[in-house]
Amino acid sequence: MGTKTVTLEDMAGLTPKFNNRDIGRFYDKFQDDAEQKFIEVLTYAGEEGVKNARINGNYIDQTGNLRSSIGYAVVKDGQIVQQSFEKAGSGSDGDTGLRESKRLVSKLSSKLSTGIVLVLVAGMDYALYVENIKSKDVLSGAVTGTDRFLRETLKTIVNG
Repeated sequence: MGTKTVTLEDMAGLTPKFNNRDIGRFYDKFQDDAEQKFIEVLTYAGEEGVKNARINGNYIDQTGNLRSSIGYAVVKDGQIVQQSFEKAGSGSDGDTGLRESKRLVSKLSSKLSTGIVLVLVAGMDYALYVENIKSKDVLSGAVTGTDRFLRETLKTIVNG
């Protein structure tokens, strides 16, 4: 006695107009679309985070390097897919900060080999000093706000 495979046609008199390959392609497209939307959400969060950090940073930036070093990148499987860095409009330099933030993001992205990640940076090595010793907000307020935005947004997406 052999076993008989039961098909949709046997069960309900229906003949599917798709096959397993079609289902696989649908799943792949769905996953690609979901990843693209996630990258868009992270990009928006990065843009807002950088804007907030630059506007709300309560420190005096004489050279323009610290504000110029604030930027973001969205990294997918170790590759930068979106990024934003720009020279601050004030100060005597700014180019150094811009260069340092790009260098830091490049270094970090190579270590983020799997997944999709938002990286917010203040690339000048003294940013931590300004935050911790001088008690000024360089990036931490923006990171907290970005984290809150992403948690709320993802909860809304997941829960409907």
